[in-house]
Amino acid sequence: MENFQKIKIAGLEYYIIDSIQNLRAEDSFIYRKNKLEMFKGNGESRKYVGSYTGNNGERLKDFFEYDNWGETEVDGERTYPIIQENCFFSKSNLLKYLYDARIEYQKQEQVYKFDISEFYAEHLNKIDALKEDKIFFSIYDVSDLTKDKKRNRGYIRSDNEIWDLWRKLILPKISYLSILKLIPIVNNGEISKPLFYFRILIDYQFRSIVHPKLSVSSTEIEVIEKEKKIAKRTPSREGAQKYRKNVIEHMPQCPFTKISDERLLIASHIKPYRTCINEDKVEEAIDYLNGLALSPTYDKLFDQGYITFTDKGELICGTQLTPYTWERLSINPNAKNVLRIYPEKREQYLDYHRKYVFQDDINDLI
Repeated sequence: MENFQKIKIAGLEYYIIDSIQNLRAEDSFIYRKNKLEMFKGNGESRKYVGSYTGNNGERLKDFFEYDNWGETEVDGERTYPIIQENCFFSKSNLLKYLYDARIEYQKQEQVYKFDISEFYAEHLNKIDALKEDKIFFSIYDVSDLTKDKKRNRGYIRSDNEIWDLWRKLILPKISYLSILKLIPIVNNGEISKPLFYFRILIDYQFRSIVHPKLSVSSTEIEVIEKEKKIAKRTPSREGAQKYRKNVIEHMPQCPFTKISDERLLIASHIKPYRTCINEDKVEEAIDYLNGLALSPTYDKLFDQGYITFTDKGELICGTQLTPYTWERLSINPNAKNVLRIYPEKREQYLDYHRKYVFQDDINDLI
């Protein structure tokens, strides 16, 4: 078990023994009041989780420990057998999703049928009123029937109120579901039944820290005026080139790949560039201590909050990627290796990254 990544939820530690990541919020599942203008229908409460035939089917069976996908007719009557009873949402995750999505709720870059800003406060109050951090529920098999050879789609559903509630929160196209399969860490050596942690997440580019609408309180005129001011105080091309030069001089190679060829290095901002400009802190946007020299893949991991660093330079990996992906990246998410990022005097920027850019709660992982 020690090889598995750990996570802490509501004060308890778990091993992540498997995960299904990036299950998109397809239009067929979206609650009718959250639908985009381009789509019709009211949506349905069952969620697609993958094909139940072939290699994907074996993967689905292994993950949920359930073999009878789509075999849900008895004497010609449709039944809905329980797949797993130990599933839960986390109040803290649902609140974080709403926080990350708040500007999209208020400003709506996508074109919705309704003004979804009217629902935000209601959603927030309902989640805030939940008494427990872990809200448990059971999932049922509502898949396509096996007798229909042209269809093999695995679907799940729940009758619990939390299922209806999370469905009303999620926004189309920009949201996705992640399911972590967990085993509690216990000292007596007892092997417990797995738990299934359902999380909802939002695409990085729609998270509030990088959302181009700038402020939930701004009028359209204020937004335009603010954009003009931002354009005026944006560092010149020469300033940007000097920033890149200084970052690479201070940190002459990528700590992951050891690449030192400047053509393959990106001067990646720790505190996002746009945030610095939006806060009228141009000096932070061009401060070489607010940058790391990273090769492109690792720049993306850091820029979009899949990894972060402690003030000592220890690498911290989030839980948004599968063990297979970490392996292909040659990263061990359990290892607290100190990488050469020269963290001294970068503490304020690293603290911002851990709090606002990193996609997990740092306190759950260290």
